[in-house]
Amino acid sequence: MQDSHRAGRNMLHSLMMIWAFVLLSCVTATKVCPRPQEIQGALYKPEKLVYEPSNFVVYSCLPGFVRQGGYNRAVCSSAGIWIHASLSCARRQCSLSDTLENGDITYENNKFQNVVRFSCKEGFVLIGANSSTCNESGKWNESLPTCQSMTCPQPPVPAFGQLSYYRPDERNVSKYQDMVKYECHSNYAMFGNDTATCTASGNWSQAPECRDVTCDRPPEIQNGFMSVLLHQRYHYKETVTYGCKPNYVLDGPRVSFCNLTGEWTIRPKCRAPCKVNIKKATVLYNGRKTKVDDIAHGMIQHGDTLTYYCKDSKEKCSHLTDSQCQDGVFAVPSCYKEPKWLWSKEPSNLPVCSEAS
Repeated sequence: MQDSHRAGRNMLHSLMMIWAFVLLSCVTATKVCPRPQEIQGALYKPEKLVYEPSNFVVYSCLPGFVRQGGYNRAVCSSAGIWIHASLSCARRQCSLSDTLENGDITYENNKFQNVVRFSCKEGFVLIGANSSTCNESGKWNESLPTCQSMTCPQPPVPAFGQLSYYRPDERNVSKYQDMVKYECHSNYAMFGNDTATCTASGNWSQAPECRDVTCDRPPEIQNGFMSVLLHQRYHYKETVTYGCKPNYVLDGPRVSFCNLTGEWTIRPKCRAPCKVNIKKATVLYNGRKTKVDDIAHGMIQHGDTLTYYCKDSKEKCSHLTDSQCQDGVFAVPSCYKEPKWLWSKEPSNLPVCSEAS
């Protein structure tokens, strides 16, 4: 019984082999089509191992792609060639804002599967995702972020100083690049900038220092005096006023003050007047012809100029030559000769040489 069952099974296997051979012979005798061509962004159905003439496939765009035209059906011809396979599928596009306020958007394109990246400018913080991908439905998977200004807490106040300008917002914070201004208490000197700025790191730039600065008693000046209340020490910005004796000229600032370094600013000097030793001369003084004898006390002040008439006997004219008083030093021009009683005319009465020519 067992032997007869085994024999029947062997016979069935043999018959199947014969049938497969016959079927293969029939198929290979007919021209079949190869696998349909691949179209970017599309798939086809049905998928089979063998496509015979008149078999067809239908293409459809993959998720994330949209049809752009062409035939979506291809037919296997009797010549073993697919015809009408011309479907075109393009990636979906996601709408994109061109601007991110106080930030930048970088991307290659706005099509399916592409990524855009977001960044903020200096002093601003990104609120939201830093990138977003265009999905198959033509939407971005992340919403557009915002760039929020960096903020700083209340600014530091130096010892012996105060804020002279500070305008925080309603939350009592300051935004990037906001500025505050400082001032020191009376008699204190400021070292550093008088302003501070809210930086991109969320901190204030360096605040100044307020220091107690004093100066010694102000120096006296020769031939002058000073007007000041006398103390042993003087505070920052305290002043002294200088003046000179009669006929002396103050050269430099009248007021000196105690500065940041604990020193008095440049003190002036009292420049001495000059004695005019030639008495018979006629000169130009303050734009007028004047006898030297008529000048008060025969003295001129520092910086004053006398113009002398120097005689040119050959040309019978006179040259004008200046001489200036410089801190008590005054020289008569070497060309000048005092007039003699034998002279028919004083040099001052002769025409000026430039005019005579």
